[in-house]
Amino acid sequence: MTRALPESPPEPRKSVSSEALPTIGHIGRYALKYRIGEGGLGVVYAAHDPLLSRLIAVKTLNVDIQADARDTFNQLFLNEAKAAGSLSHPHIVTVFDAGLHEDEGQQGAYIAMELLKGKDLRQLLKDGWRPTPAQAALIVRRVADALAYAHTRGVVHCDIKPANIFMVGRTQPRVLDFGIARIARRRDAASRGDTTQHDETADLVAGSPYYMAPEQVRNESVDRRADVYSLGVVLYELLTGHRPFDGETLSAITDAVLHRKPPSAHQIVPEVPKELSEIAERAMMRNREHRTHSARALSRELRHWLEQQTPEAFEERRSGRLPWRRILAWTGGVAAVLALTGGMVWWGAMHPMPPEPASQQPMADVPPPPAVAPAPVPAPAPVAETASTAALDSAASQAMAQAEAALAQTPASAAAETPAPEPTPAPAQARGAAEGSAAPAAVPLPAGT
Repeated sequence: MTRALPESPPEPRKSVSSEALPTIGHIGRYALKYRIGEGGLGVVYAAHDPLLSRLIAVKTLNVDIQADARDTFNQLFLNEAKAAGSLSHPHIVTVFDAGLHEDEGQQGAYIAMELLKGKDLRQLLKDGWRPTPAQAALIVRRVADALAYAHTRGVVHCDIKPANIFMVGRTQPRVLDFGIARIARRRDAASRGDTTQHDETADLVAGSPYYMAPEQVRNESVDRRADVYSLGVVLYELLTGHRPFDGETLSAITDAVLHRKPPSAHQIVPEVPKELSEIAERAMMRNREHRTHSARALSRELRHWLEQQTPEAFEERRSGRLPWRRILAWTGGVAAVLALTGGMVWWGAMHPMPPEPASQQPMADVPPPPAVAPAPVPAPAPVAETASTAALDSAASQAMAQAEAALAQTPASAAAETPAPEPTPAPAQARGAAEGSAAPAAVPLPAGT
């Protein structure tokens, strides 16, 4: 879910061409038509460009410097305007022209740029608009993309703040005033007659105290990480609705920037996802060596976080329950499954399966075949006694008789002193014959067998 921007008041000049509008003054070739806004650096006008016949914005810079420093300032201004004019990015306001002019004997500078419809973030927050975490992440990610593009071309903004982020839609930012902070710093130094300043970046640091990096507060040299810090402060303010550092005086603000650690965004607003809160913390690290090292890296972190988020995830995190869209999706899925199941049951009832053919009936319905008894196997017939068997029996009988006669003739004393010799085992044939003699007589086979 996104939160719409506050409605801008209607513009009564829409039906009138820019050339037909009354002219209130001239700067360069541009005819000033009406005043858009005013700030500490100067005034912004809507102006008509007679060369291209279009309405543009002209921002004037109040330049009140000593004569001996004017040439140095003019050169610095033109260099900064040239650098800003070379930037072409969807989220950077387009600069058309820049120059110097005389107004009632006083020298001034101006920058001509595209005229945008909308409000800057400072005004939107003042009007009570609060972006969702996803909107805040997307806005800051796009500003980080713009800063990364400028950094690759050697341009450091040095004054990133809500007033310099102009919104032309819910999530369509345009970064304003590239180089203006350094121009203002040189202007202020020249107006004080400070001739010790030179063209090094360390001497041209500037910015708004609430959003200044600690190295800017200490008047040290700055690089692209100063813009990363300021953008982290902007993200913190978008998430919480409050600036991380506050104070009644400039010294109190700078002391907070240098020494105080603000609470995490998710500790102030529980609805803020912790992962997004930690991204802002890394961008706001006081030690720039520990800070997110570039705007490109900050953009990647926010892009990765955004790719993992959905509106339902935010709703679930906020309420602690399933969002209604997910409930509807699950309910619809269950209803579809039930409808499909009911349809299958109805189809089965209306179209019963045909009976199976007889060949496929269970085998239990067929009577089993009669059992067949196995044929008896006749026992082998005993073999008749042969003549050789009878002869063996006769020989064994004679040997036994002779042994008994020899024992009878031996004296008793000899028999007592001399151990009787062990009987000699009969030959196997005789033993078999003796055993066979105890068996019943075999039945002779019938003749002819």
